[in-house]
Amino acid sequence: MREQKGITLVALVITIIVLLILAGVTIAALSGPNGILSNSVKSNEETAKSQAKEAVSMAISELLTNYYVTQTTTASNPTDISASDIGAQVTANYPDFTVTATADDGITMTINGISVKVALTKQTNTGTDTSTAPTTWKVGNATIVTGS
Repeated sequence: MREQKGITLVALVITIIVLLILAGVTIAALSGPNGILSNSVKSNEETAKSQAKEAVSMAISELLTNYYVTQTTTASNPTDISASDIGAQVTANYPDFTVTATADDGITMTINGISVKVALTKQTNTGTDTSTAPTTWKVGNATIVTGS
C-alpha cells in the first residue's frame, strides 16, 4: 500500500472552525459600544474638547497679558474684553480651528471636523480694589455640539 500525504478533511474542518472563532472575536473587539472603533471616536471627541478649552484659555491669557504688558488690546481695559475678542484671538492663534459663533455664554468652534462649545462665565471682581483685580473670564466645560 502506498503512503498518503496531505491533510485530512477533519483537520481542514477544525482549521476553518478556529479561523471563524478568531474572526468572531476580532469583529466583537472592533465593533460594539466598547469596541476599538467607538473608543477611538470617543477619544477623538475628548481630544477636541480639551484642545478647545486650551485654545480659549490661552486666548484669554494672551489678551490679558497684552493689555497689562503693552496696554494694547482691542478692549480699552481688561473688563471690556468680549467673547468675540476671545474668539478672534483663538482664530489668530490656531488658524486650523474654525470659530463659528461667539456669545457671552460661550464660543463654538470646529476642530478636526468636530464642533465644540466652550462655556464662558464672566467673573466679577469681589475684592476691595477694583482697579487691580478686574473682571475676567472663566472657562467652563466643553461640550460636543450635535446637529451641526
